[in-house]
Amino acid sequence: MKKESLDVAIVGYGPVAKLLGTLLGQKGWKVGIFERFLEPYPLPRAVKLDHEIARLLQSVVPTDDVKKVLQPVHDFYEWQNPNRVPLIKLDWSQFGISGWQADMFFCQPELEAIMDVTCRELETVSINLGMEAIQLKEFNDHVELNVKDLDGEVTKIHAKYVVGCDGANSFVRANMEHTMIDLDFNSDFLVVDIIPKEERTFSPMNLQLCDPVRPTTVVSGGYGRRRWEFMIRPGESKEEFKMEEKVWKLLEPWDITPKNAILERHALYTFKARWADNWRKGRLMIAGDAAHLTPPFMGQGMCSGLRDSANLAWKLDLILRGNVNDNILETYTEERKPHNQRVVEAAIYLGKLICVADPKKAEERDQAFLNGDAPPFPEFPILRDGILHQPEVRKGCYLAGQLSLQSEVKYLGETGLFDDVVGTGWMVISQVSNPKNALNDKQIEFLEDIGATFIEIADSEMGPDVVVDVNGKYYEYFKQNQIEAVIVRPDFYHFGSVTSFSELSELVEDLRNQLKKFMNTAAMN
Repeated sequence: MKKESLDVAIVGYGPVAKLLGTLLGQKGWKVGIFERFLEPYPLPRAVKLDHEIARLLQSVVPTDDVKKVLQPVHDFYEWQNPNRVPLIKLDWSQFGISGWQADMFFCQPELEAIMDVTCRELETVSINLGMEAIQLKEFNDHVELNVKDLDGEVTKIHAKYVVGCDGANSFVRANMEHTMIDLDFNSDFLVVDIIPKEERTFSPMNLQLCDPVRPTTVVSGGYGRRRWEFMIRPGESKEEFKMEEKVWKLLEPWDITPKNAILERHALYTFKARWADNWRKGRLMIAGDAAHLTPPFMGQGMCSGLRDSANLAWKLDLILRGNVNDNILETYTEERKPHNQRVVEAAIYLGKLICVADPKKAEERDQAFLNGDAPPFPEFPILRDGILHQPEVRKGCYLAGQLSLQSEVKYLGETGLFDDVVGTGWMVISQVSNPKNALNDKQIEFLEDIGATFIEIADSEMGPDVVVDVNGKYYEYFKQNQIEAVIVRPDFYHFGSVTSFSELSELVEDLRNQLKKFMNTAAMN
């Protein structure tokens, strides 16, 4: 039997695993990724992501490559009634706080291909396709993971931590003995992906047809593709919807025929709302669909999984560096589960608005929209728990747990998005002065020990160490929020902010005290 030692073993090789493996590999940690399939899945699945996720992708893939596969939206996401009268128009062409357009579309195989390239470039990351995880055994200081190749040969993996990014039927989750919380939301849909044979403009670009006869979603599938999602009504035969003849019949009213389009994929899905009660057991973690399933009405299924990876990556990095012990992994579930739960509940809320099959109730819904009496759409959640500047010491600051700003800057002669020019990781940023000027030596040493960067940002070149705010976005942001300094976590969420530069020392001390709970004895002194 072969043997291999790793810092982290990842089971599965979808986008969630690719992001986690790359983030850890960038830090130099020895990562092994094990996927039971020999070839990547070649057909579309997820098609939408938001600005936060684009920024996460930017952290592992060159920005120009990311832009090549993300299709921006130039108009509205529109809900229409059966007569095609608009009920609501949501502007998806605006930019989000993360420096990218708020909502974009993509073809998942194309996205995974560029993620695969950068993951494979890392010397400390090994990608093992055709290797199925067959046995797990956890010990006090490591995990033994047995994987089997296509010839039946077994390799014993000795890993400090194992993360299951292995989908809804997760092998890793099955070995954690956690229960799943099911919200009993089940909705059957036929998902259809087509490639038009000729260039065609769809207006609106993204549409929700709220027709009780058959609620239908029509959106981009990324450059050169379109996606339809047709609700299957109660009592209809699912077998019928597996037939290509049925698919073309459903597409016919949209002027989509075998003459002008290629049917790339059609599949039946039962959209579900579920999550595991705990996403960690000792040295085992789960992420993505292994931890939660989200109905697609918010377009957040894959996005939620990538947030999991970003959250896990910086915590595992601190553990492997020896800064903290692995009790910090308890904050993974503490932070990500409530956030994802609110996303799932928002998706269910929208799904129930969309999937109205009763004509009378549908008409009542439509009239509410047309009269301006429709219920408000749910706000997107922020982080509220975990390693954040806590409410009892927050002093009225509300940025803790919110996403941080990324905009164009100039630094050391280079101009571009902040993360490309300055870097990523813990960031301490102020417009008043270099943040070190508000801190004592012990606080500076603590921040440097966790890999923090100290940034003074200004609207003009004031010295070689000052980052220039090219478009004045940071000035506007600091002024609007009445703040003078912020601490940003490696996953781009604010740890906290302060209204006065002189209070930055207290903010750093709060972060130090929170991490001290997980620090090894040597690091505390």
